[in-house]
Amino acid sequence: MSLMKRTAGAVALAGLVAVAGFGQASAADLSISGSSMLFPLEQVWSQSYMKSHPGTHISVASTGSGFGISNAANGNITIGASDAYLTRDLKKRYPALVSIPVAFEDTQVIYNIPGLSKGAKLRIDGPTLARIYMGKIRFWDDKAIRAINPDVTFPHSRIKVIHRADASGTTFVFTDYLAQTSKEWNDEIGRDLSPAWPTGSGYNGSDAVVAAVLATHGAIGYVGLGWINEYKLSSMALKNLDGYYVVGSIKTIQAAGRAALHDPSFPEDFNQSMVWKLHGKDVYPDANFEFWMVSTSLPGSTMKEVKNLIVWALTKGQKSTYTVKTGFAPLPFAPLKPRLNKILNHLLPGNSLDIQSGG
Repeated sequence: MSLMKRTAGAVALAGLVAVAGFGQASAADLSISGSSMLFPLEQVWSQSYMKSHPGTHISVASTGSGFGISNAANGNITIGASDAYLTRDLKKRYPALVSIPVAFEDTQVIYNIPGLSKGAKLRIDGPTLARIYMGKIRFWDDKAIRAINPDVTFPHSRIKVIHRADASGTTFVFTDYLAQTSKEWNDEIGRDLSPAWPTGSGYNGSDAVVAAVLATHGAIGYVGLGWINEYKLSSMALKNLDGYYVVGSIKTIQAAGRAALHDPSFPEDFNQSMVWKLHGKDVYPDANFEFWMVSTSLPGSTMKEVKNLIVWALTKGQKSTYTVKTGFAPLPFAPLKPRLNKILNHLLPGNSLDIQSGG
């Protein structure tokens, strides 16, 4: 799918949200809105699900994780899509929301540097990246960047910082990495869906970030693996907790996910960051669960349809023809089944999820 088609679809569907409100007209009329990162996977999921469930209509929109969370909570949409988990503050604000993990993703740093030495593979660590996004490192040949990349010849060109302007789960994951690795960033800005950016130009949606980076010489930005794969973008290797520089990929995202799930301190409801804290040579340090947010106050008939869709997404929907093809890592089933059963029982008491691997 081209950037133009993907953007046009997102805009058209987002407009439908504003005009129609995506009200629950019938039990088989479902709406998903939120994360622009998760949007490509939701598109292929919804198309496939509607083919096999002809009585169900699913509308999908890319509006940002903040929109997805708040509008799922207030009943304007059926499912809110989010790259961010339910933090303590979000749980307090939206007590009826339940988060269901549906895939693994990541946030990666992309760039457009004309004059860069041919075949260069760039690396970056958290403190240096934080100083770039604080406007304190302004040129690509700064000594801090060169120290991490001693074999790369950088041009003396100004860094053009690109970030999201909307309330974004991708931003939440990105600033989580900055906050966990840079005391300076954590003290002055912190982790947020929509932080007070010290510098740079803001754009709504991952599609717009991609377009801005591609069009701007010297640009730096951040998006998920799906966007990087589709447009063959260059991304930087990020320094992880054990000191390894790791490029985001299906393999390294899954390594992060498995490390989190094997950590006995990781909560059963998945509402904790996977960023930075995990050990392993192949662990990508800015990986995350992708979530669907569902309110327990949905009407019973609608909730049954939602549960059917969730079960499908967590089983057949995990096939690589859906997940890997759109830049997501499928969930590992064995360690997830007991936790997912508890979540679904909370949404719809008396029901459980009989997970079979989606392949």
